Amino acid sequence: MDTIIFPLLGAALTFIGGYYLYTGGRRLPLLYHLYTGDPVPIRDLVYHDGPVEVEGTARIDEDCATAVFSGTDCLAYEYEVQEYRSSGNSSSWQTLTKGGRAVPFLVEDTSGSVLVEPTAPELHLESWRLRVKGGEEPPERIANFIDLVDDVDSQQKSVNLVITELDYGNDQRFIEHRLEPGEPVYVYGTVERAPAGEWGSGRIDGTLTDGSGNSPLIISDSSERKAIRRIAKGPILRTLFGFALGVLGVGFLSSGVFFLL
Repeated sequence: MDTIIFPLLGAALTFIGGYYLYTGGRRLPLLYHLYTGDPVPIRDLVYHDGPVEVEGTARIDEDCATAVFSGTDCLAYEYEVQEYRSSGNSSSWQTLTKGGRAVPFLVEDTSGSVLVEPTAPELHLESWRLRVKGGEEPPERIANFIDLVDDVDSQQKSVNLVITELDYGNDQRFIEHRLEPGEPVYVYGTVERAPAGEWGSGRIDGTLTDGSGNSPLIISDSSERKAIRRIAKGPILRTLFGFALGVLGVGFLSSGVFFLL
C-alpha cells in the first residue's frame, strides 16, 4: 500500500505543478516584450502597427464613469466585495461579487494624445478600501449597493436582549480600484487606425485597443516600471510555485519507482 502512495502523490503534484507552470509561463513572452520595450511618443504611433506602450496623463474624452463605492468620477474602475467568514477552525476573506467599467479616454503626453478604447481592459490600479465591521451601519452609497445586489447581504444585524441590543454580523471589505482624470497612466495596447481629432487638438489618427481580443489592453495608473512589476508579480509567482511542485512531484515519483523495484 505504501508503495502506491508515492507515485500517486507524485503524479498529483506534477499535474498541479504543470498547471501552474502553464498558467504562469504563458504570460512570460508578454513580460519579456514589456521588459525589453520602451514607451513610444504618442505622435510616433502613426508609424506603428500592433502592440505598443505609451505613458502620459489620463484625460477625459467625452464621458466619465462613476465608481460604485466612492462615487468618484473616473475613467475606469473595478470593485470587489469580500466577507470574513468562518468554517470550523478556519476563517478567511471570501469574494461575494466583483465587477467594473471603463469608458473611452485619452492618453496625453508632450507630443500629442491618443484615444484608448477599453473594450475588455486588464486594469492594474491602486486600491481604495473600506472595512465595515459586523453590526455597523455602512455608508449610504454602500448600503444602496447592498440593497441592489443579490450576492451581498447586509451585516448590520442585532438581537434584542431586553436590557440592551447586541450588534453582530460578519466583517465586510469594499474594495475599489480606479483611474481618475489627470492621473499618470501607462497603456499597453494595439494601434488601430481611426479619424484624427479636431485641428489643433494634437490627437493622432489612431486608437489603442485589445486588437479584437488578440492582445491584452493593459492600463495602469503608474509609470512603465511600476506597471510591469504589478503585471509580473502574479505570473512569476505562479511559475515558481509550479516549478517547485513539479520538482517535488518528480521526486515522489522517483521514490515510488525505487520502492517498487
